[in-house]
Amino acid sequence: MSFKKSYQIVAGIDEVGRGAWAGPVTAAIVVVNNSRVKFFKGKIKDSKQLLAKQRQEIFEIIKQEPKIKFKVSFVWPQVIDRVNIGRATLLTWRRCFKKLNPRPDFLFLDGNQAIPNLNVEQKPVVKGDQKILVLALASIIAKVNRDKLMERLGKKYPQYGFAHHKGYGTKLHLARLKKYGVCQIHRKSFQPVFDNLSFKDKVYYLVSKIPKGQVMTYKQVAQGIGHLRAFRAVGNILNKNRDKNVPCHRVIRSDGQIGGFANGSQLKRKILEKEGFLV
Repeated sequence: MSFKKSYQIVAGIDEVGRGAWAGPVTAAIVVVNNSRVKFFKGKIKDSKQLLAKQRQEIFEIIKQEPKIKFKVSFVWPQVIDRVNIGRATLLTWRRCFKKLNPRPDFLFLDGNQAIPNLNVEQKPVVKGDQKILVLALASIIAKVNRDKLMERLGKKYPQYGFAHHKGYGTKLHLARLKKYGVCQIHRKSFQPVFDNLSFKDKVYYLVSKIPKGQVMTYKQVAQGIGHLRAFRAVGNILNKNRDKNVPCHRVIRSDGQIGGFANGSQLKRKILEKEGFLV
């Protein structure tokens, strides 16, 4: 059975902002009737090959075209830092897909990865946004929406220049990070951002990544943030922690002893045992 006869509603999904140091990763899904799917070499190109003005002009045309439907989703740095950028990207794709009604019969994805456990025929295409119309359109829509968002965030955080670099790694962005530190929309899991965190925030971030049922030692935390001998400072900071998202009870002494805890060592031991770690 041929592609054209098999599928009536075809969708394409692409994302932007995957490599940015700040702001969300953003995905767009575009749905068209199969008669409008084209492998092309024309004016509609991957968003990276277009000027901002060209992208905006195409986006305005898309919004006026009744036979083209699209949805956009964002996943923010708090989630990116918790699950990693790869899983966050998949999450944006899933959110876009769930917004569609009716669901497509066939889904193109830009890249080499499909969405796991999705009840629809899929085809990942490497550099697909340069080859397939729905993927090029998805790329443009995602880029326009993310750029507009970063421009608005640039007004909230004017010292970083987000309106210029859109959160990507540039000399200007790095200089502002070094001067002003990290703000709420920076991705702490990205090395240039992590390097510019305060000592306390580095400790809190690393400890927040310790999985349930596992522990690190104060010395390992100190090594993990690049301060090999600062294990006592790590302990002092964790003893003052009141953030429930930072499981400081999962940090113990190098000799296997429980170590300090603001609410008492007995409670620390009980919590660890409840999580499946026997001290």
